[in-house]
Amino acid sequence: MRLLLKYLLLLIAPFLSLSTLASGGGGPAFAEGVNYIDVKPPLIVNYGGEAKMRYIKAEISIRTEDMHGATEITHHLPLIRDKLISILSQQTEESVATAEGKEKLRLFALAEINKALHAIDKAPEAEDKKKDKKEKDKKDKKKSDKDKKSKDKKSKSKDDDEEKSDEQDKHKDEHAGPASDLFFNNFVVQK
Repeated sequence: MRLLLKYLLLLIAPFLSLSTLASGGGGPAFAEGVNYIDVKPPLIVNYGGEAKMRYIKAEISIRTEDMHGATEITHHLPLIRDKLISILSQQTEESVATAEGKEKLRLFALAEINKALHAIDKAPEAEDKKKDKKEKDKKDKKKSDKDKKSKDKKSKSKDDDEEKSDEQDKHKDEHAGPASDLFFNNFVVQK
């Protein structure tokens, strides 16, 4: 009987180890679509110069649009933390006192994270995509200019909407990268 059990165990053992290998690694599993990566632990930094000890405590999440971006951000999280600490520590009391200042800080941090990630990866694909998008935008603009000339004058509100759309596209280009957005889940300032 013991011999039979040993024999069965020898037959089953290779299959058990293969299923363990096939189950994947120890890293986090990301969804195909949008992912949110928490920057943990929360960042606590001094800011505002030497006049008085002040600090910022920020709990931050970064949004990505795909699994590849989530993997890249998770891999480079130490670099991202370093960038965020540097950015937060350079702030002034005035820049973190208002909602507008915090929004500018958020957008600046997002752009700097993407810039740092592109610098590491040398992102030739991203540059090619930007060039292709710019060329396409130029062609689309020329086409729309021709269409505008051939049609009657459009209302001012439509032109304003197009200008806003162009500004939003420009804003998206500035922040293009693996990190599609950055959120302050909690932002505490001690003055």
